[in-house]
Amino acid sequence: MRPALRLLSNPPKKGGIQVPVELTPLFIACGAAIVSMSYFTYKKFRYDGSLRITKNPDQSGVNDLLAKSENSDK
Repeated sequence: MRPALRLLSNPPKKGGIQVPVELTPLFIACGAAIVSMSYFTYKKFRYDGSLRITKNPDQSGVNDLLAKSENSDK
């Protein structure tokens, strides 16, 4: 009966990471959250006109302040 015990036992797995099946929904939810965050962050950076990431002289108030200070000094 010893050979039967060997046949019924689980075969050893070679390499790889063993992930419990219960964690699959957690990984799917985390993946969806990361994809959503990436999409909305890109959308905000790319298409928001009021966000100043690069130089935007039309929305800068520095030139107005410099002009006022020059006029007050004269």
